[in-house]
Order: sequence, then structure tokens, then C-alpha cells
Amino acid sequence: MASFTDLREKLKSMTPHRDKVFEYSNGEKRKYRESDDDEERRDAEARKVKSSVKQAHIFTQEECARIEAKIDEVVAIADKGLYREHTVDRAPLRNKYFFGEGYTYGSQLEKRGPGQERLYSRGEVDEIPDWVHELVIDRLVTHGVIPEGFVNSAVINDYQPGGCIVSHVDPIHIFERPIVSVSFFSDSALCFGCKFQFKPIRVSEPVLYLPVRRGSVTVLSGYAADDITHCIRPQDIKERRAVIILRKTRADAPRLNSSSLSPSIHSSERRHVLKAKRSHRKADPDAAHRPRILEMDKELQRRSLSSRQRRHDGDSSENSWRRADEREPGSRYTHDHTPTRRVKMRRH
Repeated sequence: MASFTDLREKLKSMTPHRDKVFEYSNGEKRKYRESDDDEERRDAEARKVKSSVKQAHIFTQEECARIEAKIDEVVAIADKGLYREHTVDRAPLRNKYFFGEGYTYGSQLEKRGPGQERLYSRGEVDEIPDWVHELVIDRLVTHGVIPEGFVNSAVINDYQPGGCIVSHVDPIHIFERPIVSVSFFSDSALCFGCKFQFKPIRVSEPVLYLPVRRGSVTVLSGYAADDITHCIRPQDIKERRAVIILRKTRADAPRLNSSSLSPSIHSSERRHVLKAKRSHRKADPDAAHRPRILEMDKELQRRSLSSRQRRHDGDSSENSWRRADEREPGSRYTHDHTPTRRVKMRRH
């Protein structure tokens, strides 16, 4: 009969579970229990993901630097408001630049959920820049990653430290497979099968953690593209990182009607001037390890501060009356001749 020196060891041996970790974006970790069956399922799922992901390191450091300079040019043009309206999509710590084809997603949808995404009408976003063809797409064709003429949609995602993209599947009714991405500026990771929670933002342990190096190409197809979500976690963006996503839209992909867009672009020559919204704050390298503050949290903070300010103003007016009363001769006593206590004020 087995002997145990600690009751916790005995209980652990009697419980067929494993400790798993739920990780917050600020580095805090919390354990939860997972059964043997769950662990086996996750291992099998990880093997399916691995079998449908391909990676290759194609771009040299010099080529990366040249492409990164071009990405900076895209950012500068967007900041000047020179792109078409739907080319640029801004979010906290992450900007998207759509070229060739753009589509609605997330909070832009009237009805949210998988299958509700729609392509914009043709001409609503800018064409794919020549440098993307020459420096990126042509290199991938040469190495046999994609066939000639495959790409008609290029998206640049530009992340600041602590930025992320939540778990999702690239819309199957919008894009053909494979999904090809090329990484620049810094190393990061792509995670599969995570669950996000917010306030503060936190992410569950991934089914598969896939390192993604600067200059590397990642190709998703099959199970990895269609049957499991992928994401980029805040804790995996420690420096600025950009990724160019290259895809082909389906011939039967649904589109929005121009009449349903407000405002819309009715001429390919017309360009809407966007107000520059890029933050002028310097990137904080520690931002990836702190919870992100959402707008709802900010509103609660503002209300709390406003409430404290009102209480402080009320206290200040009462103390001002007491000080004024103390300055009057013989005012040490109130009308009923009871002594008043002197109040010592502190600077705030």
C-alpha cells in the first residue's frame, strides 16, 4: 500500500486531473483543473494544428529592413489622411491597412457572428501597393509558397507593445485557403485555441503556441485555418510588430451595397480625408505586461473621481466657513457659546 507524507499528495493521486494555467496579460497566472480526457483531446488538437501549419524563413535582415521602411511609409500616408476611407481601421495599440479588398467585421457589423462579414464594394479601399508585389508577393511565388496571381487582398496589421487580436477564424465565406502571413519588426507568437476575457484582459492557455520570427512566413490551411481559432496575445507583443496578411477572396464572397454605406465612396477617384488619429504617446515596453484599460473602465474611473471631487468640494466649503469664523474677534464660540474645534487643513 502506498504511503503519503502529505494529505495533498494523496488527494492529488486520487484525482485524475492536471493543473492548467490561465494567464493574464500582466503576467499573473491562475491555475485550474483539467481532466486526463481534456488533456488528451488538447494534445490531439495540437497535432492537427501542427500538421496544417507551414513555416519558412525567406526574408533576410536586409530585406526585412527595406520592407519595414515601406510599412513606415504606409503609416505616414495614413496619418496624413491620404488613403480611402475604408483602407484604414484604427484600434487601441493596433492599426489595420486594407489593400485590394477590405471587409466588415467585429463591431462594424449590424449583426455580429461568424458568417456576417461582408466585402466592401470594389474601389472602397486602395489598391495593393507595387512594393508589396515586388518585395513580398513575388518572393513567395518564387519560393513556391503561393501560385502566381493568387493574392488579391493584402492587409498590414501594425501592433504596438501590448496590442493583440482576439481569437477568430478568417471568414471561410470570404477567403480562399491558404492564409499567408509574413512578420516584421520583431519576433512574436501565434496562439491557437485561446479564450479571451476582459476587464482586465486575460487569455487562457493555448492549445498550441507557435513562435513567429521576424522575416518568417506562416501558412495556415486545413484544420489550422478552418477548425480552430487563432489569436495574438498582448503578452506576446513586447515590441512593435507588423504582419502582412496575403489572401485571395472567394468569387462568391458577399459584398455590401454602396447604398448601405454611410458615408460611401461613389467614385474610384474620390478620396476621403481622414482625421489623423494615431497616438503620439511613446510605446511603453512594459505595456504588454499590464492589463489594458478599456473605455468602460475609464468611464467608471471618471465617475469615481467626480464623486470624490464633489465630496472634497463640500468638505472644503465647510472648512472655509470655519476658518472665516475663526478669524472674527470673539468667534471662538458659536451662538450657543459652545467651543468650536479648530480644523487643521492639509494641502492636496
